[in-house]
Amino acid sequence: MRRAVLAVAGLAAGTSLLVVAKGGSDAAPASVAAANAGPTPSASGSAPATPPASAAPDKPAAKSPTPSGGKKSTTKPKSGGGDTAAAPPPAAPKSNKVVGPRVENPYGAVQVVIDLSGNRIERVRTLEMPDLEARSDQLSALVESQLGEEAVREQGADLDTVSGATETSESYRESLRVAIERMKKGERD
Repeated sequence: MRRAVLAVAGLAAGTSLLVVAKGGSDAAPASVAAANAGPTPSASGSAPATPPASAAPDKPAAKSPTPSGGKKSTTKPKSGGGDTAAAPPPAAPKSNKVVGPRVENPYGAVQVVIDLSGNRIERVRTLEMPDLEARSDQLSALVESQLGEEAVREQGADLDTVSGATETSESYRESLRVAIERMKKGERD
């Protein structure tokens, strides 16, 4: 407990030094007193922490600018350098989906669309899959379900190849890979 009291007192002294250094010679005693007011331990029955005598103001503050002697928000130093202008926040995405390119293979074409929640893949759907023959249609359905589930689980395009549907699996992965790259750049459809 004693270490915590000393740590709080040291933090208060350091904070007041920062306030005085940032505020220059015209720092008001009230802002120094506000900076010295640190959190007091309330869980134990020991005496409350007091700042060291060297950090206390020379004269008492007549009126505290904040209730209960809390910290003023204007005296808190800004992080990040101060002289540089803050970048504007990124624009909100237009939608929650990204469409991959249409990728051809000997059996047809594959094109996927990913549904997002933020930058997390929630679902992968296909816009186009090979379906010229009955066997292609069956394999396409298998690729769509297995690779779609794996893409959501893995949150990426490093997917296994579905046995018997190598070309379609590769086309699916390529369309998904490009869609994920677009998602990471902030592009939405």
